[in-house]
Amino acid sequence: MLDNLRNFGRSWVAKVFLGVLIIAVAGFGIPSVFLDLNANTVARVGDQNISVRDFDRVYRAQVNQFAAQTGMAPTAQQAVSFGIPNSAIARLANDASIEILARDLGLGASDAKLAELVRQDPNFAGALGLFDASEFVAMLRQSGYTETEYLNLQRSAAAREQIGTIFEGASVPQVALDIARSYDGDQRTIEYVELNPVLFSVTEEPTDEELQQFFAENQTRFRTVETRSVNLLPLTVDALAQGVEVTEEEIAAEYDRISGQFIAPERRAISQLVLSDAEAAQPFVDGAESGASFASVVSEAGLQTEVTSLGTLAESQITDANLAQAAFGLEENGYVVLEGSNSYRVIWVSSIEEGGQQPLEAVRDQVEQSVAQRKAQDMLFDVYDEIEEARAAFQPISEVAERYGLEIHDLDLTADGAQLADITTLPQGSTQTITDAVFAASPDARVTPAISLGSNRTVFFELSEVQPARDQTLEEVRDEAVAAWQELQTDMEMTRTAEDIVAAIDGGSDIFTVAAERGQIPQSSAPFSRDSAGAAIDPDVAQAAFQGGEGYANYVSTQDGDVVVFQVTDVTPATADTPSQVAQALEVDFPDLIFANFVEGLRSDVGIRINEEALNRVIGLE
Repeated sequence: MLDNLRNFGRSWVAKVFLGVLIIAVAGFGIPSVFLDLNANTVARVGDQNISVRDFDRVYRAQVNQFAAQTGMAPTAQQAVSFGIPNSAIARLANDASIEILARDLGLGASDAKLAELVRQDPNFAGALGLFDASEFVAMLRQSGYTETEYLNLQRSAAAREQIGTIFEGASVPQVALDIARSYDGDQRTIEYVELNPVLFSVTEEPTDEELQQFFAENQTRFRTVETRSVNLLPLTVDALAQGVEVTEEEIAAEYDRISGQFIAPERRAISQLVLSDAEAAQPFVDGAESGASFASVVSEAGLQTEVTSLGTLAESQITDANLAQAAFGLEENGYVVLEGSNSYRVIWVSSIEEGGQQPLEAVRDQVEQSVAQRKAQDMLFDVYDEIEEARAAFQPISEVAERYGLEIHDLDLTADGAQLADITTLPQGSTQTITDAVFAASPDARVTPAISLGSNRTVFFELSEVQPARDQTLEEVRDEAVAAWQELQTDMEMTRTAEDIVAAIDGGSDIFTVAAERGQIPQSSAPFSRDSAGAAIDPDVAQAAFQGGEGYANYVSTQDGDVVVFQVTDVTPATADTPSQVAQALEVDFPDLIFANFVEGLRSDVGIRINEEALNRVIGLE
């Protein structure tokens, strides 16, 4: 049998058969091995490859931009969730699609033109403002480009720019501008009725069957959250300073040491009167020379209401140099006229607070706090070591805390960390860090990890109990369930009333008659647009009013819990000359919108394939 197979394999028939088999396999299996994207290619757009190097450069730039805007450097997983890799791929794919079209159309820049563009680039200019080859090489090295890569990028950019000029000057169709102007400028006037929950309040209690059914259908509303009982000990300079004893001798010595910090500047109560011309200012010039009081001159001029107080200020607090010089050159109750570029100002100093060294009695609390904090800073590391030694020996930290006057906080902490808000010795912004650490701790751990908050600030905690989230029973929350059921019935009653009013209006009645029958008082609005309803009309009501024309009636539940029933009584269309920000933005952005859709179509036509393995390797998911 084997001999026969070997003999058959040497025949021409077998060779033809094997050849056909290889061609057939090549049509299915070989492309995945020999013709697929290689390890240095992230994606292929048409016949253009997006290299790992190009993708990495764009991707890193977008990650850095994201970090600069948010203050957070995203992990690989976070970058994926924020769509950063897809954005980088899309940008490069769009460029590749345009380059394919430019190549087919024979567009691009010649070598001479490219050289001219490089020589004119101010980024490569030397000290004399002319092109400097060494500066060119240094800038490319700093940016991570070779000379060939940079020139190819500029050649591609020139081709893309030529494609982009196709749509320059494209104008928005008039019908689109009319729609935009209508959206911005149309106005509605409505008559409306506000249904308040107080007037529809349901106070009767549900039957047991109704309550049981409501509770079962709304079980998720009656569920506890995971709660962790912890003893929390903040160890910070501020926390330690609260238990530090400070003697009078230490306070006096500290005051002598830092007394230079307690020199109060002279402060003056300054007022200003602005006058339009020299004629109006002349009575104040004459009054200042004759010794007349500021109040009398103001009263004679009838300008009492025009005088503006600038506050009681130190000279360093005044940014206007002329004002500062004038105000601090006056005696108490003195005033002077200052001439400006197109007006006159009268500056009046009504009172003066003398500056100078503040006595110890005035700043005693500040000095005592300074001493306490300095002593606490010196003690901090020793106290930290004592707490860690107690924890290592499985001893309670309460003894150490009591010895140094530190407060231990007993909390039932939930995942939102709201219970930490009242602890004043915690650094600002530390709530989430502390909460995450407590909820990450194992309930079985005998020693929980200390929470470092930086700058010698630490929080220790002992986890005593974990109460997992669970569904509550009706017996536990009966009162809340009854209140929730009554609230639902109230909302349903308001909704039924609103639906009845709308149905009556649609049936031919007017809103005043229908509202009066139900004991309600209708109101009429002033004309409003989509974005200018103002405080009188709820924004949701305003938006709903634009869902129909004159006579249109409907109701809206507002965020305040009211239900507003309305009818459109008048429609005022926008005129052709009505200003419209939407229309203006559309005219400015229209060429870019057309070009973006054009590029999207190009990319769809040429197709894109992505090498997931190479992509994941670059962004760090492998």
